[in-house]
Amino acid sequence: MIFVGTMANRFGDFNTEIDNVRIYQSLVAQHGEQSGTDLFNLLNPRYTDNAPTTIPGEDWSSPVPDVLASGRGEVGNASHQGEAAILHGAFAGPVISGMSNCFVLGKNKVKGANAILVNGPQFGWFTPAYVYSFGMHGAGIDVVGNAPFAYPMVMFGHNASIAWGSTWGGGDIVDIFAEELNPADAGQYQYKGSYRDLEHRTETIFVRDAEPIQLDVYRSVHGPVYQFDEPAGIAYARRSWDGREIEQLLSWVHASWASDFEAWKSEADKSSINVNMYFADTEGNIGYMYGGRYPQRAVGHDNRFPASGAGAMDWQGRLAIDFANPHVLNPSSDFIANWNNKPGQGVMNPDHYWYSWSGAHRVENLQNTLAKKIRFTPDEAWAVITSSSHADLLAPYLLPYIDAAARIWAGNDFEGDLQAAKQILQDWNQQSVDANGDGAFDHAATPIFRSFVGNLIEAVLADDLGDLYPQFANPGYGAPDAATGALTGASSNIPVGMKAVIEALGGGGDYDLLNGQSPGLLVTQSLSKALQTLQAEQGDAMTAWRLAAASLSFNTHNFLGIPQTSENLAMSIPIQQNRGTENNMVIMKKDGIIAWEVTPPGQNAFIDPAGNKGAHFDDQLELYSTFGRKRMWFYPQDVEANKRSEEVLYY
Repeated sequence: MIFVGTMANRFGDFNTEIDNVRIYQSLVAQHGEQSGTDLFNLLNPRYTDNAPTTIPGEDWSSPVPDVLASGRGEVGNASHQGEAAILHGAFAGPVISGMSNCFVLGKNKVKGANAILVNGPQFGWFTPAYVYSFGMHGAGIDVVGNAPFAYPMVMFGHNASIAWGSTWGGGDIVDIFAEELNPADAGQYQYKGSYRDLEHRTETIFVRDAEPIQLDVYRSVHGPVYQFDEPAGIAYARRSWDGREIEQLLSWVHASWASDFEAWKSEADKSSINVNMYFADTEGNIGYMYGGRYPQRAVGHDNRFPASGAGAMDWQGRLAIDFANPHVLNPSSDFIANWNNKPGQGVMNPDHYWYSWSGAHRVENLQNTLAKKIRFTPDEAWAVITSSSHADLLAPYLLPYIDAAARIWAGNDFEGDLQAAKQILQDWNQQSVDANGDGAFDHAATPIFRSFVGNLIEAVLADDLGDLYPQFANPGYGAPDAATGALTGASSNIPVGMKAVIEALGGGGDYDLLNGQSPGLLVTQSLSKALQTLQAEQGDAMTAWRLAAASLSFNTHNFLGIPQTSENLAMSIPIQQNRGTENNMVIMKKDGIIAWEVTPPGQNAFIDPAGNKGAHFDDQLELYSTFGRKRMWFYPQDVEANKRSEEVLYY
């Protein structure tokens, strides 16, 4: 149940179809149907051709799904949306964290090994730790690694022959169906021309020191009902992987017992939720599988909105794995890199208004880093975590516009300041670090660029989005006064709003976010405003400007906001790092496997009645903060040589 409640429902069930309706209707009300639709499609496209993919185009390309063949990006006919236009209640934004990345290097990209797998699964940061390390040796099982708490399998690790990892897949695997309720009996819904009874049961939830809670649970033919819109007479039901949760769990267990790619993939094929899965073996083979059982939607079903539950929009089955699930063994690039990006050409975008695949994506930071270097030693592969953790993801996309804008600065009242700022930005390595530990980023480029980005996103989006602007205003940086952590909603990513801005600067989309202005003028105005603000705050010495660094907090509440330890045990590290909740590296060699990991804040959350913490309560916090790592002992002689204690269990 822990696996189902976290991996399936929490991390595999992001869905914003109802919020999408609110956004779409607001845009249409502001701009009219055509312009509102064009703007919505720019913010939340159904399909994009220009998004970077994990599998190179020459290794995988599927045709665009039939449901899109007659007009990509068109909002579905309102008659198919189950009258979902009548919505009530507050706008519900997501609570997300930084999400995961992984890269795998093949035998032609490594030195001193046959393959290297580096994973950074992102679940958020908590105390006690969300993941724990363990090995299982016996009864035909021989694996080591780590997993989220209470999972009965090593989710990130290796056995004697192969290594594996995973990241969130992002694919749209869940649909919302709007069930029209019987006006005379709210316990019935219309389906295929007649009314059916909603399945119903009552669960009793016992609460300590309080009265039990009676929870009514309903279900339609499309799945469990998770929300009622009583004024509209609609019940919203989710259609998903329902009923395949245990198959999903067991497939991951059995995949960790495999000894080659075919055996591993045969289990990965059984994945029902949207997850990217990675493979390496001691021979130097590397592989990738985009997991999930994706629906064949009916013609006219726009997956970004709730579909009518009356029957015409029912799923037509599941798409074949060879068609819908990009996979590859030994890609032509000699590496695999993913940061929750599009897996391969032909895959539809997520439906989430807060996450999309477009021409700008953080995975290019990893892909460019890996492509530039011919071969990586294990130490060099681990160092990629440091560079990607502190990289400014927007700089590669926006700095060229500042360089180009310099052509129109002649005679500008702020030309000297603009040129000085441009030089500072050109000299910047696009890393925001605090090497001297003074609590501020070391380079003046960071406050200049981040202030510029904030002004730019406001200049481009605020007038077009109106009241919706706050939902898209985040440029993707953690604020110094709001530490980035598991529950803040801040994500070191390229948010949807910024992706739309970058698309607009490059002339993409059917809606003119620039309002006829040139990119150079908007960039100049945004940079000038940033310089004026910083001068007023920090004086004229531009090279001395600094920005306080945002910390990264380990939350005392779980991802549902439920307390899991006392507030005085809250922890943090001084500066935000855009990386996994844990990081691990598996070095595949012909004669054996060497693996490393860091799982902060510590392996053991035990505190005795006197308040004394266990020895390993937070002993990996500093290791994590400094990008250190510890060995994962696998072979019997290593386990025996490095064990600290032994417990004998009697049965």
